[in-house]
Amino acid sequence: MKRRSTLISLVAALAVAVPTFGAINHETSAGAAVARTGAPNVLVVMTDDMRYDDVKYMPNLRKFLGARGTDFRNMFAPTPLCCPNRASFLTGKYAHNHHVWWHDEPWGYGAFDDRHTIGGALQAAGYTTGYVGKYLNGYGRMRPKADPTHKPSTYVPAGWDEWRGTPDATSLPESDPRAGSTYRYFDTTVNENGKLVGHQGVYNSRLLVSEGVKLIDKFHGSSKPWYLMINSLAPHHGGPVEKDDPYLVTPARPTWVKGKFNQQIQRGPGVPRSGEPEADVSDKARITRSKEPFGKRERNAVRNEARQRAETLYVLDKQLQRVWDELARAGQLRNTVIAFTSDNGYMEGEHRWQAGKLIGFDSSYRVPLLVAGPGIPAGARQYSPVTTIDLTASILDWTGAHLPGVDGRSFVPDIGTKVGWNRAVGYEAHIPNIRNKQKTIFTDARQAIGIRTGRYFYVRYANGQSELFDLEKDPLELKSVTADPAYAAAKRELNVAWKAFKDCRGEACVVALPPNLRTNAAQDASIREGLTTATARYYG
Repeated sequence: MKRRSTLISLVAALAVAVPTFGAINHETSAGAAVARTGAPNVLVVMTDDMRYDDVKYMPNLRKFLGARGTDFRNMFAPTPLCCPNRASFLTGKYAHNHHVWWHDEPWGYGAFDDRHTIGGALQAAGYTTGYVGKYLNGYGRMRPKADPTHKPSTYVPAGWDEWRGTPDATSLPESDPRAGSTYRYFDTTVNENGKLVGHQGVYNSRLLVSEGVKLIDKFHGSSKPWYLMINSLAPHHGGPVEKDDPYLVTPARPTWVKGKFNQQIQRGPGVPRSGEPEADVSDKARITRSKEPFGKRERNAVRNEARQRAETLYVLDKQLQRVWDELARAGQLRNTVIAFTSDNGYMEGEHRWQAGKLIGFDSSYRVPLLVAGPGIPAGARQYSPVTTIDLTASILDWTGAHLPGVDGRSFVPDIGTKVGWNRAVGYEAHIPNIRNKQKTIFTDARQAIGIRTGRYFYVRYANGQSELFDLEKDPLELKSVTADPAYAAAKRELNVAWKAFKDCRGEACVVALPPNLRTNAAQDASIREGLTTATARYYG
């Protein structure tokens, strides 16, 4: 225990004493030595399509991680779509460096080279690694890029000692009990280290948590530290279709939870108190201007979608309590870093979007991040910016592991400090129905590239349009000021940072902001909590 206590003290000291701004070098011999002898275990729970404000439907999570750890209030998914952002977490890279832009061919899982991911990096650092649940869209259906001759549904990616991935398809006949899918809530097939195992009739959240609990029980008897990732499907849509489903895609859920939030949720979280959608979207880019106002039928569909999503998260929350209990039973709580996050957010009425993600609006781009463990303040809020790839970099930092080419920056030195927003946070997306009219600037699959600062969100589209939101004055992004002359100077400086981010690699992706675009911790807290206040006032 002495070596682990030393690590806990070291992490706590770093959190207070090193408020640096820049990339962390994960290749130091000291880091490797710590990883071999006393590094913490790491558990990551990643949900699917969960909004940052959906945490309110998970009371056990709030009680456990909220009380034990830190709520990172400015956490973002750089490419807010399942497949590319999951690839970003696994590699620590922006999508423009791993080139997975979309769910389907020519992208999707078949475009992902998974020979060098966080799993292999942690193995090399002396960790036992485990993966449970959803992988990348197309896994099990598309040929793996790393080994195209292998049968897709039984392929086990490099870097994982214990693999419990869920294939999207198996190529087995429907009569086979192993012919389930990632997106069937009551019929999920698990690839157990290369062997397909059917679980018909078992609800997805219960199944995946059970697999995770079994691995924790298996790992804790070893002298080696472990890394485990549990990837929930909830609240992503999935079958079977149910009688009370709206026309929007929704997740299936057990009978016992149906109606749980009917009183609490009277309209979708992105539908204004008035019941009418955003009245004027003429300031937005064409992709949003094309959205029509919606009436009672649409409002009811968004409301019912929100209720069903909340119900699946409540079920997951009850299941995750088993994970927290297992960690306590195994005596692993004190030396385990636990991170809870989502691959992207989800729009439910905002700016006339009845459903969706990918677009850079806050409800799509912002995700939850709760972290607890050694050296992490309990019951705290952190306002410095973090992203999915920064979480990857931070795990490497905690473990002393090294993964080449990481674009993210470790937030470990910032924990517990009052560091401000000094760097640009990137956003990028492939949006198929935006025509590329600037091919000398948008030279790859991206149709939208943006940056976020403490005060501004600035995005340029391949069709020549742009949006600029002053988040201090307009936290709900109701009025783009991109054409306002009063913002011309800010826009020029934002363009400089935008160009620095656009094709960055590695440490160059930590784009320092000029002084005029920087905000301090107090401003960051004020703007973030201003979002909460404005949301309650406008949306309810």
